[in-house]
Amino acid sequence: MTDKRAEARLAVSRLACELFWERGVAGTSGDDIAAAAGLSTRTIWRYFRTKESCVEPVLTRTVDRFIGMLQRWPAELSLADHLAADSVAYPLTPQEVADEISAMRIATMSAAEPALRTAYLMVHDQMERGFLPVIAERLNLDESDLTVRLCAAAVTAAFRVVDEDVSRAVIVEKEMVTAQEALALIDRAIREATNGRLGGPVST
Repeated sequence: MTDKRAEARLAVSRLACELFWERGVAGTSGDDIAAAAGLSTRTIWRYFRTKESCVEPVLTRTVDRFIGMLQRWPAELSLADHLAADSVAYPLTPQEVADEISAMRIATMSAAEPALRTAYLMVHDQMERGFLPVIAERLNLDESDLTVRLCAAAVTAAFRVVDEDVSRAVIVEKEMVTAQEALALIDRAIREATNGRLGGPVST
């Protein structure tokens, strides 16, 4: 996919997330998304297979940021220490904050919207594949190793559960959840989901 096409899809995705939140999925059509983006409906269907799949680029940005955090995880640091340091070294931009809010809204909406849930889970399936090389290197195993694949599945599930819980708390229940609290939950979830295989420093 070219950079120009990816940027266009992301711009449409941001608008679609806003429309779904404001009008609901049933109240938003492909024509509505096209009009908001200043594009033809035909172009929208060239970019996306369904209206619900329009949310995927925004969700993917959230996923890619977390994969990037794990890719930068030094062997000598625990996950908790790394997440704390990395969040300071790579602070979110205003646009990234807006994307995170949109992603949390979609996470909460997906519980009651099967087609939206499909898009949400498809992005997490991509996330699982993205974790494989990171976990393989951390465990000093091949990507095809069963332990690596099981850990990737477990880490993805852990991230999804925390994502859904935090999103519901912030968006639905209007609670304040700090970035530090969210990262601490992710650290705990990954340690528990992998039975401690991931989370601590490793010897080199």
